[in-house]
Amino acid sequence: MLKKSSVTIDHEIQVLQAQIAILQRREDDFVRILEDMARLRDSVKAEQVALASQITELESQKNPINWLPSELLIQIFVSVTEDDLDISAGLAYNPSPVIISHTCRKWRKLAFATSILWSHVSFRSRKWSASPVCAFINRSGSSLIDLTFSPPLYDVDDHDAAEDERLASECLLHTLSFHLSRVRSITFECTSSASMGLIVELLIDSLHELESLCSLDLSFTSLAPCFSGTPLLELDELDKQSLADTPSVLTYLRLQQLPPRVISPSLLRSVQTLELSFPQRRSQRAPQYILRMSHVHRFLSFIPELQDLVLMETTPLRDVVFEEPSEGQTTDNRFVVVDPLKLHKLKSLTWKFANPRDVYTFMSFFGMPALERWEILIANSLTKRNDVSMLRGNHGHESDSFIQAERLGGVLSMTALKELCVSCQDGDSLVSSLRQFFFPVLEQLEFAYAGKCPSNCDHKHPLPRLDYVFRDPRLPHLTHFTLSHLDVFAGHGKLMLGYMPGLVSLTLISCTGVDGVLDALAEAYGRTMDVERKEMRGYGVRVCPKLERIALWSCSDFKFQSLFAVVLARAQSVGTSVLMKAPKDVPSVVSAVMGRKILPLKKSRVASPQGGPSSPAKPHTMQNSHGVSSTLIPIEEALRPVQIACVHVNDCPQITKVDASLLEEFGIVVVYR
Repeated sequence: MLKKSSVTIDHEIQVLQAQIAILQRREDDFVRILEDMARLRDSVKAEQVALASQITELESQKNPINWLPSELLIQIFVSVTEDDLDISAGLAYNPSPVIISHTCRKWRKLAFATSILWSHVSFRSRKWSASPVCAFINRSGSSLIDLTFSPPLYDVDDHDAAEDERLASECLLHTLSFHLSRVRSITFECTSSASMGLIVELLIDSLHELESLCSLDLSFTSLAPCFSGTPLLELDELDKQSLADTPSVLTYLRLQQLPPRVISPSLLRSVQTLELSFPQRRSQRAPQYILRMSHVHRFLSFIPELQDLVLMETTPLRDVVFEEPSEGQTTDNRFVVVDPLKLHKLKSLTWKFANPRDVYTFMSFFGMPALERWEILIANSLTKRNDVSMLRGNHGHESDSFIQAERLGGVLSMTALKELCVSCQDGDSLVSSLRQFFFPVLEQLEFAYAGKCPSNCDHKHPLPRLDYVFRDPRLPHLTHFTLSHLDVFAGHGKLMLGYMPGLVSLTLISCTGVDGVLDALAEAYGRTMDVERKEMRGYGVRVCPKLERIALWSCSDFKFQSLFAVVLARAQSVGTSVLMKAPKDVPSVVSAVMGRKILPLKKSRVASPQGGPSSPAKPHTMQNSHGVSSTLIPIEEALRPVQIACVHVNDCPQITKVDASLLEEFGIVVVYR
């Protein structure tokens, strides 16, 4: 083989390099073509995705929910989340925001962009899990946090469950400690007193950081919590001075079986709504907390802005008296001398399951000059009170009791009360609980039977006479009256309605004896000659001449004729033919109606309250010593009663649609169901 020269070799190398360059250029062309093809492919895919998205958007528009703007959807999501706070479906957290975020891409985007949707941080398990709590806190952004801790109830003797609950509450509060300035409300329910001690300690030590706390709910779920091993029974924050530099926006406070004195007075000064729940203990387990009247009296003295007070099964043990014992009487350290506490801004009082003997005793220790609404559920009178309950009430059965010697007689005048709702389980408890109260300006009154009774039970629950229930039964300002599940004895209806001359609305719900009530409303004031028909007929009414609305719900023992008579009696007043006889001579008109001669009274020489003659626009009304106007009906109102404007009949099988249409002929609005 001939040996190539270096020149030949260099030439061949150059040729090969030229071929490689050509191939490289061809490869670059192929790469560029492939890139262009990829770009074309990607653009086609993107166009496909856009078209598919448009199709999905068009398909979604078939559903009305997608017609709503995002702002309205957010409001709906927030509302659903708030309504489902108590429905956790066995989960430790509130699942509503998670379910919303997993529905579709649009909702998920809205859910993550709405921080308030994740502001309800709840934990409902005894086994601690940090991931859901941290996820909710992080997604809540800068929104105010509503915290709820409510693990499942367990037996107080289950020490393992108590330890798990304590650990879970400790970890939850530690996680939350970095965000206390954003906490708006705390709902803390537990069984173990050790867990409750942790939240109380947080409220004391981190008081300055809770600058946004508006609502606080602390409650034991067990009916007999044991406080052993905790300082809750000895702790007394009320002895500490309220810190003026500590901001307080707390407006709602609820305590269930927790000593009230553990709450700092710095938090109490802005509270407007207070709910206390202390059910009667059913266990002799010790140590336990006993709510005393001195505790309540002292606690309420730190709440100057209180407007709404709710007592659930709460009747404190009475350990206070009004005055020091006189000579010859002895007392011991159990009784604290107090003055009546004025609750100047209290407007509403709700008391559930109050013992009738304790109502007056409790109310006598407080002055409520602004109270406008009182709702009370009276429990059955107990023949025997076990344990500490026997110390409640007036203690009349204890011959050596200093409280028995103290004078408690008298009447409490509720000078501003306009609405009274009373539920009872028997008539005796109704009488014994309200007999020592006076209601001079009452406008709305409701009596209801609250006992347990089967649906097919025919047992009647009699309503006591109004003069038995109230010390002064006259209610001249009453406009709305409601009876529920009570029996009105024959004749009692007329007596009762006679005390209500200004009644505008009457509601009877599942009552018996309705016929007697309707007959009283239809009774004519008198009879006179009808010139047109040339016959005697009744005119006017004797009770409730201002009645405009009648509602009858599930009342089956009255006849349609009775209801029709009421409407008819108030649809016709003394005719013009009678009144035109003597337009300026009222006694002659009354004589025509009553069938006997009526002589006019002499003019009163009593000066008006202003010292001058009475104004004709404001006729003088007689008042008793308490300032209550007389319930006598003026003759002009009796002869010209207000026409019934509305009749509401619901679930009264004896009334048919044809009957209802007859009432409509008088121009009445009839609601028939």
